[in-house]
Formats: sequence, C-alpha cells, structure tokens
Amino acid sequence: MPSLKIDAEADLQPGLELELGRRTARKKLVSDQRDARGRAALLLLAALAVIVIVGYHPYAEDAGIYVAGIKRAAHPGLYGASGAFIAPYLQVSLFPELSAWAVRSFHLPLEVYLFALQVFTTWLVLFACWELAKRCFGGAEERWAAVLLTAVCLSVPVAGTSLFMMDPYLTSRSFSTPLSLLAISACLDRKILNAALLLLLIGLFHPLMVVYAAFFVLLLWAVQTESKAGVAALVASAFAAAAGVTFSQRGVVESTAYANATGSRYYFFLANWHWYEIFGLAAPVLILGLFGWRRADGGAPAPSDRIALAKTCVLLGLTAVSVALGFARASSHSHLVAALQPLRPFLLIYFCMFVMLGGMIGSAVLRRSAWRWIVLFAGTGAGLAFAQHMAYPASAQIELPGAASRNGWRRAFLWIRDNTPADARFALDADYIHTPGEDSQGFRAVAERDALADRSKDGGAAAVFRQLAGRWWVEQTATTDLNRIDDAERIRRLTPFGVDWIVLDAGASTQLPCPFADDAVKVCRLR
Repeated sequence: MPSLKIDAEADLQPGLELELGRRTARKKLVSDQRDARGRAALLLLAALAVIVIVGYHPYAEDAGIYVAGIKRAAHPGLYGASGAFIAPYLQVSLFPELSAWAVRSFHLPLEVYLFALQVFTTWLVLFACWELAKRCFGGAEERWAAVLLTAVCLSVPVAGTSLFMMDPYLTSRSFSTPLSLLAISACLDRKILNAALLLLLIGLFHPLMVVYAAFFVLLLWAVQTESKAGVAALVASAFAAAAGVTFSQRGVVESTAYANATGSRYYFFLANWHWYEIFGLAAPVLILGLFGWRRADGGAPAPSDRIALAKTCVLLGLTAVSVALGFARASSHSHLVAALQPLRPFLLIYFCMFVMLGGMIGSAVLRRSAWRWIVLFAGTGAGLAFAQHMAYPASAQIELPGAASRNGWRRAFLWIRDNTPADARFALDADYIHTPGEDSQGFRAVAERDALADRSKDGGAAAVFRQLAGRWWVEQTATTDLNRIDDAERIRRLTPFGVDWIVLDAGASTQLPCPFADDAVKVCRLR
C-alpha cells in the first residue's frame, strides 16, 4: 500500500507542475496586459502634454498643402487652376485620399478628424520611442527618461532641413516618422519581415521618407550582423545612386524658373547653411558616437542594440553629409539630388539621439529623484512651449476644432469661403505667409478658393515637381510686393491671370472696394 501511494503521488507530480506553470503563465499574461494598458495610458497623457508644448495649428505651413489636398480629393473641382500645385501630392501619397474617404465614410467634421489623428500620431510617436528605448535600456527610469526627453523636445528643428521632429499639424510625416521608428525597432529584434511590412506602409504615406527609412534599416541590419562588406556596399550604393541621378541629368537643361525654385530653398544646399545649422548636423553624430559606446553602471558593456543603433546613426549621418556635399551643390548643372534632400535622414537620427541622451540622463542624473524629473521636464517643456507660442503669436496655442479663431488672417479667409463665389480667383502677396500676424495660415486650405502661386509653399512644390516651376515663377513674380504697389499696377499685373479678388494686409493703400477689412487684413474686389 505505501508503494501504491508513492506511485500515485509521483503520477500526480507532473500534472501539478503543469497546472502551476499554467497559472504562473496566466498571472504573467494578466500582469503584462495590465502593465501595457498602464503604459498606454501614461503615453496618452504624455501625448496630450506634447500637444500643449508643440501647439496645434491645423492649417499652418505644410498643413495648408495637405488639408487642401484632402479637400480636393473630396471635391475634385476645388481650387480651379491652382489645383496644379496640390495635385502632385495626391499622386504620391495615400494620405489625402484616405483622409477624404474617412471623413466621408464616418461623417466626421474635417477639423475633428485632423485633431483626433494629431493626438493619435503623437501617441504613436511616443510609443515608437518607448519601443526604441526598450531595446537600448534595461531600467524603467532610463526608458521613461528617454521617452519624456524626446517628448518635450519634439518641437526642435532638425538642423537646416526645414523639418521639425514633430509638426504642430497633421501631414503624411505624422505617420511616416513613427512607422520608421517602429521599423528600426523591428530590425533591432531581427524581425526583418515586420520591418519590411512597416516600410511598405510608410511608402503609401511618404515615398521620399520610405527611401531613407529603408536605407536606415538595411544599414542597421548590416551593422548588427557585423557585415563590413554589407556596410561598405550600402554606403557605396548611396554615392552611386546620387552619381547616377546627377549623370542622368547631364543632357537636361534646367530652366531659369526651376533654378530659381530650387535656389529659393536655401536648406537644399549645405554650403548655404548658417553655423548653428552646421552644428545641428555635427552634434547628434558626436553625441551618438560618445554615448552609444558608453558602458552601463558597474562597467558592464552597453547593450549591443544600443551600440548597433549608435553606429548606424553615425554612419548614416556621415554618408548623408558626404552625399549632400558632393552632389547637392548650388553650382551643379543639376539640382535633382538637392531636391531629394539627402539630409532628411537626420530626422530619424535626431530621434535616436534624444532617446539615447534621455536614457543616459535617467541613469546618471534623474534616477528616482522626483524633483529632478520635475525640474528637467517641466522646465524644458515650458521653455519650448513659450518658443512655439512666439512662432505663432497671433493664434491660440491649441486651435481646437470648432473654436473661433483669434487670428485675423484666418478669419478673413473664412469670410472669403463663406461670402465669395466658389469659382473666384484670388491673389495675395507672394510672401503673405510671412506677414507678421499671419502665422503661416494656408489660404487655399482655409478659404477653399483658387489663388495665384506664392513664394513659400508653392515654391517648395515647384522645387520638387519641376513641371510647376515655370508657372510658379510667373505667378509669384506678378504678386511680388502686392501690398506696396498702387492699384493701377495691381490691375496691370493681375488682369491677365483672371484674378477677381485680392487680399492685402491692413496697412496697404488701396481705393478698391473692400467688403471685408479689420485690423489685420482687407479683402478687395479687383473687378
């Protein structure tokens, strides 16, 4: 009998161990899910704080192009002749068409849709930063410091690329940036298929950024596998591609208009940059070079993923600068490489720099001292929020959907939308977007009316899509100094273009009838 009892207990032992293992696994799963939900909630709070710091201006700068693209995708007849400056963006990115479909299908007000996606993509950026930090640092303090430092610095401009780490409005970069960071994390995990799928998704939103994200991932893979031949081949391929593009244009004579369009983008040419912009290129490479190889506490080697990521950023940064110096020159016979902006990979390098720098600060300085966390992040966030407010001084820091605008130019554009014929054609000063108090509000996006080309945003389109250059040059020349010339000269210049209305700043002298006028702007009939 004792032996039977022992045998029975022996038979039960594996079953008990299996059940205990299942219970442990279930508890861990529940704990992991709870931690993931808590982390997602904290990241959402951080995302809302980011929007307070960075601000939200749904029709400013490049948003004026993309929102106009959404509206044109929903109503193809919108904008008349000037729709030519919007159409190329509809052809290269899924974002405007997808957004127009979503707004129609879910019966959402466009402003609500834009703001909701701004919150979501901000959260997605921070989630991607967490995923990157998780592969570079082992401690929670380091990871959260990495995410929060990146979060409060998202309004930082990326050297002289005319990019910010995150824009205070929604564009296709709002999607391509976090997806690129997630692709990098997938590569660090050796999940190349996942990285490839993410790159494919990026390509649907931003066909230029996917090229640089893909090069980053491939270079990271070569560094991880310690393939010196792979690294050399990739760097050589970058130079070969730039040389090939340049050589392919040898027989092409660029028009004066296109040369003027590319020349108006000073950041295309590294030789034209200011010293502090050059510093903005050198600093992340130096920081990543120094901190990427730093040993962890106790003298242990730094995580291999962090070393690989740092090496990749340094190699990528040096390659991008070399290509720009060699092939993106104002004196070159072709400016196509310059128009492709080979320094744009620095957007991803900046993210990696702040993630690593934040993790190091969390480990060496912040640790578990609450006041240090508060002083660093609250102080930095407040300073950068003030800087963003000064960048858009005539607008609310967060322009919420449905809220009345305090910006006089935007109010004028809304009046135009509501009180002028849908087929009316407008002219504004070529530099209207830089007028004090205008705050870079996009006319077409708000007013939903046709307008002659401006120097700023339409000039950028002409620099990238050369077929627009001739038209851009003629139209922006006609609207240059529109606020300063007299009515006779305005009529002489604008009549050949079929302009019906003009928008002038409040101080412009005119005898034309102006049914709308306030202390910022006046809207006048030309005929």
